[in-house]
Amino acid sequence: MAPDLTILDATDAYLQALLLARDAIVNKNVLATFPDSANVSHASAKQNLEQSLNHVLRHKEPHTMPVLRYDLPLAPEKGGGFEPRYWSTTHTPVLSGEGEITYILQQTHDITGQVRQEQNARYNQAQLSMLTSATHAVAWEYDMAQDRLYWGTGLEEVLGYTSEEMGTGSDSWDSRVHPEDFPAMRASIAKAKESGEKTWAGEYRFLKANGSYAHVLDQGYIIYDEEQRPIRTVGSIIDVTRSKLAEQKLQESNSRFRHLLEVLPHMAWTADAQGGSLYFNDNWYSYTGMRQGQTDGWISVVHPEDSAEVLTVWHQAIQSGQMFEMEYRIRHAHDGSYRWFLERGLPMHGPDGRATMWMGTLTDIEEQKQALQALQQKDTQMENILRLSPAHLCLLSGPNHVCRYITPGVYEVYGNRHYLGRTAREIWPELQHLGFPDLLDQVYQKGDSVQISEFKAEVDRFRNGKPQEAYFNFKYQPLLNNGEVEGILISAVEVTELVEAKRKAEALAQALQHR
Repeated sequence: MAPDLTILDATDAYLQALLLARDAIVNKNVLATFPDSANVSHASAKQNLEQSLNHVLRHKEPHTMPVLRYDLPLAPEKGGGFEPRYWSTTHTPVLSGEGEITYILQQTHDITGQVRQEQNARYNQAQLSMLTSATHAVAWEYDMAQDRLYWGTGLEEVLGYTSEEMGTGSDSWDSRVHPEDFPAMRASIAKAKESGEKTWAGEYRFLKANGSYAHVLDQGYIIYDEEQRPIRTVGSIIDVTRSKLAEQKLQESNSRFRHLLEVLPHMAWTADAQGGSLYFNDNWYSYTGMRQGQTDGWISVVHPEDSAEVLTVWHQAIQSGQMFEMEYRIRHAHDGSYRWFLERGLPMHGPDGRATMWMGTLTDIEEQKQALQALQQKDTQMENILRLSPAHLCLLSGPNHVCRYITPGVYEVYGNRHYLGRTAREIWPELQHLGFPDLLDQVYQKGDSVQISEFKAEVDRFRNGKPQEAYFNFKYQPLLNNGEVEGILISAVEVTELVEAKRKAEALAQALQHR
């Protein structure tokens, strides 16, 4: 979109997902594309979309909308009406060098399946009134009116107590919850009852019979009477100590991992599986001037000429799960200049082979870029010089005499053959009977220069298939590197006029002798 919210273009996937035609929305204000219908979701979606876009225009930073419901019409053969759909939508500003908004990119995903799964999960959780069948779980039931706790299967196996040792009053639970965790758990249970929640869950430490504390996950289903007063709770306690230890180890591993990223000499980052930025190291914040800890809005420091391509390539990498690699310019916070960086991002995969997160680095290649540009400029200058040179040149490399470079004049002498990457034997098979390959071997192996004067050849000067007789002086010169021959430079200088002048002089001298 343009800053005035006019739609400039849309991908095929966008149009297909929203059942739109390109010519129906392009060059129209995005808010004007919403249909006039009685569907409540359309009006709500339009209002939320306008709020998100106003946020982007006002703050010049990306904005991700809350989960948006926008229903799509059903075909008449499917019953008509509308099908509920849920969407995740992000708006990202593309800024100019002066920091003004040039474009707004809207990216939207159909997350209907995910939302329905979450709804089903909440529904299923509400139905779990009894969890006695859970593996390594302690079933329990609490009668609030009688203040009586009933302990079921798994108690001795998981916590080491018999029912008699545990007791039946609420104190049997209260006294064994870790003192540091008990206030929060009691407050959480009270809040669930007051708000009429049907389920409650909490994690805390519970004293086992052997004197150690286990990390447990406690889940309960609250039952209410006709007046909505809680009267009974049933549930189960699951020992998650191993999971907690694994989580702690993972946190320690993450800390070491982040420390490693911080000591890198490059800028470094991590992102989630969907490409959302999770972390940048200090080098990134020092260079870009972004607020420490800020992970969104990174595209604003990318050169305006590069930003659209960067986003496109990055999203393609996310979709394909392949390595992301790109060269682009990033603004320096101190002087506003742009320097070239090479960014590489690699996906990290889980046991199922899917990407779980991304890790990447940005390496400053400004000096290499400048050196390459200077080298390319010199190469261009040298190419122009060689093209204007009267000598025809051919560079052969290695013991097999592979052609690496020729000047255009060679085509006049031997025609439009395939030269580069081929051996001398393949290029000039007609010269083998003259000992040409042996001559090249001699120059390469012994390192001696060889010169052939006034060699006769047929030259197609005008590329019309009518060759003319010409004469050349050939020189075969070894190219040395640290005293070792690595190739042969063949130069050919045409001496046709000189040969013809010599012939005319000889003919004139003979004519004078006969007088």
